[in-house]
Amino acid sequence: MVSAFKITTTISIILLISLIGLNAQSSISCGQQEVMTKWFENHPEHKQNYELSAHKVKESIKLKNNQLKENPNTSIITIPVVFHILHLGGSENISDAQVHDQIRILNRDYQKQNADTFNIVTEFKNNIANVGFEFVLAKIDPEGNCTNGIIRHFTSKTIWNADRLEDFDFTWPADRYLNFYIVKSINIAPAYTFLPGIGIPDSADAIVCESRLVGSIGTATVANSRVLTHEVGHWFGLPHIWGVSNAPGVACGDDFVDDTPITKGFVSCTNQTTKICDPNISENFQNYMDYTPCKLMFTTGQSNYMHETIEMGINHRDYLVSEINLISTGVHGNESCKTKVDFLASHTSICKNEPIRFVNQSQTESDNVALSWYIEGGIPAESNDPEIEVRFPDTGIYEVKLKIIGSNGADSLSKFVKVLDGNHGKVAPHKYSFDDGLMPTDFEVYNHFETGIQWEIFNQAGAENTKACMLIPHANGSYPDHRSYFETPFFDLSQNSKPSMSFYYAYAKKTATQADSFRLDYTLDCGKSWKTFQGIHNTHIMANNTGGISTSAFFPQSAQQWRKLNLTSSFQAIFKNQPSVKFRFLFKSDPNANGSNNLFIDEININDDNFTSVENQEEKNILIYPNPSSSDVFIEIDTDESKSYELEISNLTNQHIEKIKPELYANGKLKFIIRQNDQISSGIYFAKIKKLGYNDLVRKIVILN
Repeated sequence: MVSAFKITTTISIILLISLIGLNAQSSISCGQQEVMTKWFENHPEHKQNYELSAHKVKESIKLKNNQLKENPNTSIITIPVVFHILHLGGSENISDAQVHDQIRILNRDYQKQNADTFNIVTEFKNNIANVGFEFVLAKIDPEGNCTNGIIRHFTSKTIWNADRLEDFDFTWPADRYLNFYIVKSINIAPAYTFLPGIGIPDSADAIVCESRLVGSIGTATVANSRVLTHEVGHWFGLPHIWGVSNAPGVACGDDFVDDTPITKGFVSCTNQTTKICDPNISENFQNYMDYTPCKLMFTTGQSNYMHETIEMGINHRDYLVSEINLISTGVHGNESCKTKVDFLASHTSICKNEPIRFVNQSQTESDNVALSWYIEGGIPAESNDPEIEVRFPDTGIYEVKLKIIGSNGADSLSKFVKVLDGNHGKVAPHKYSFDDGLMPTDFEVYNHFETGIQWEIFNQAGAENTKACMLIPHANGSYPDHRSYFETPFFDLSQNSKPSMSFYYAYAKKTATQADSFRLDYTLDCGKSWKTFQGIHNTHIMANNTGGISTSAFFPQSAQQWRKLNLTSSFQAIFKNQPSVKFRFLFKSDPNANGSNNLFIDEININDDNFTSVENQEEKNILIYPNPSSSDVFIEIDTDESKSYELEISNLTNQHIEKIKPELYANGKLKFIIRQNDQISSGIYFAKIKKLGYNDLVRKIVILN
């Protein structure tokens, strides 16, 4: 026979384990209050309209109270859903499986299928609502195309700024779909949405959530898996349980719902009844609309409030759940949809002869489709398999095209792959001075937006001894959140155990709070992945060191407005003996500022500190004459040595033209003669004075007609 003591002990242990599990969860804050407050500050006329709308919902529920008690909401209401995954190829690009897991959790919580209602305190056990919402991923998009309801957008907006309502670019009509924006980070809170009826633009009528809080698998955890249960409650009209213009723990507040007691709200759990605002009334700290980590329930009153928001058509929630919309979004019925082709590339840039995978992700009405790949320059060049592996034997930019013929039409899509050769890169030491006033032919310049603002050569200023430099001319207009970068060629540092980099910069802010960003990225694998080098000055330091704050267009006027940045030990730790390195200089303007200022870069040097520069030795007296010249050019060096010197002439693309031996050595002087007719024609050249064991000393020479 089992003793009563053992039974009691066992039950106590089970309860203790349950409570420990609940308290192990995390309390996640919500940004709803902050965005609402800002909205009403900027649009005070809408606050009164919202309060009137909320009052009408509450009064309508009161009128129906007896009817609701006799005939509670028992029918399932279906909600068409679309998830917009905003990403830059990182972990924020969550899997389809993680999205499906989130749908499962929403349906569980909104249909009272969560087994942990066992843990709800006695006072509320008889008031746990089955809201009766069923969330279903849309099968037809607004244009009538087939979809799986999970749309991926490669965009920097995954670093989400809740202050910018104009960034809701991807919203499908909010009267037809519940839109989720899944992002990497949010500047105010891990998740938020707006309450219906406050007058926001239709495009902003969506829920925004960080990717790590979606579902309970992948990048998410079970502990934080009810964040979207909370946010969906807001989207259907529920305020926080402590009220609209309140914060948890500040003051006792009301949420327009009769059966949720007035409360200050909680951010932690307890294992007993709480009576803070009224000593005679227990507070519902386990409510989904509170901040506690032990959120477990909606009340009947909250369920009625959400249903009434729909029935009254606030923000067209009535049309959202109508049968005609459920059919048109593919959630109900057998509405036909148009074939929509899409595919995933494992990379957008690849080394030649390395494998790259392409996976069909097309949306069709049935699985009975004809699929054809056409791969320019690839092996294989064609395929009919849904997933293929391709190699590109030559460098270039190649088109990859997928064509799908389905039961309801055909569609095709092309994407492009950059194939690079990371071998045989330039060797250190190597210098870019831009003194010829031309963009180096081995630089690639990229502009992410069609603004015309991009890196260019500026011929009216330079750093130490130059007359030109690189410029990103942001003072020419207002382009918030604008990105532009330039890439160097590959460098082969396999023989460099002490590589280093240096360059000059000049920059000014337009305002003291300007938050532009500048960084140096690098790739060691032909652009398959890029990493950020951490030794670069941020724009605050850059402005302090050089141009300061200037409301007008900044242009460096003196050497004091340039700063040389030397990258040594940290640079060496990453790049020593690396056979293939490419660099990217990137500038991004402040997304919240009304325009930025100019940034200048000059004299980019890739060095090897194993060698001592010629310029640091006694041989500093170098004379070049005449320069420019319409005939021969003479180079004289004060030195006691002759045999170890060599002169190499190269053109603007750094191709070697001629190697020249000294022709005269007398009285401590070494002389090279560059003969125009015999050795080089008219043009601009670099003269590299080479000496064994030292860095090259580079000087520009100009040969005239």
